Amino acid sequence: MEIRLPIFTHNHVVLCVSAVFVFVGVCGVSAIDVFTPDEVFVENGTTVTLSCSFKSREVISSSASVTWSFLPEGETGASTSFFYYSTGKSFPGTMPQFKSRVEWAGDMNKKDVSIRVIQMQFKDNGTFSCDVKNPPDISGQMSFIKVRVVMKEALPQTSTAVIVGGVIGAVIGIIIIAVVTYLIIRRREPSHAYEGCTSLESVSSQNTRVGKKVESSNDNSRCSSPSAPVQGPVIYAQLDHSGSKNSFHKMEPVVYADIRKN
Repeated sequence: MEIRLPIFTHNHVVLCVSAVFVFVGVCGVSAIDVFTPDEVFVENGTTVTLSCSFKSREVISSSASVTWSFLPEGETGASTSFFYYSTGKSFPGTMPQFKSRVEWAGDMNKKDVSIRVIQMQFKDNGTFSCDVKNPPDISGQMSFIKVRVVMKEALPQTSTAVIVGGVIGAVIGIIIIAVVTYLIIRRREPSHAYEGCTSLESVSSQNTRVGKKVESSNDNSRCSSPSAPVQGPVIYAQLDHSGSKNSFHKMEPVVYADIRKN
């Protein structure tokens, strides 16, 4: 049995070679990603920085460029370019609305292509678009910013004052919690109250003499003190209730004090 191989014509060869070149060309072109905030509120009469950055898989080349365009609010159709930047130079567009009001505020090497718009006006309400090209990264989508120019009273409460107020409130809250915790711990600590001394010695009127000092012993007197465990001397005296100097009367012993040295 004879095996026959397929015969490739000239058209087949050309078609295969073309497919290879198309595949290589598609793979050689990378996509570029552009990032901007979705919406920005601006106070009328102030200067605003419209942020735009990009992500490229290629090294930033000298032919990299950025184009800013504007579409007024309420209008449809294609936007109009008003700012172009390339090779380290800025080129203003043809829109009289932004003449001498746009400045370059980015750094191409840091992938920052932001611009600064001076003296924002109500007619600047609309959609701003940022488009970046960094050959061979050219197949990317531009990014859009919805800009709303309003009066100061209409600005959303996301300013620095609100952030500072939140931080101060958090610090005050932490201080209050710390103070309350400290007071609770102090209240739960056991109190060490001084109980004083208790004398167990019974004084006998027949065996004591006037002016005699009796030393306390551990068997006769006990004292509990957290700071001074040693009991001081106890002084005893006898009182004469007769009121006469010559007559003999019964003497009554009295405990005067428990003298301690702190």
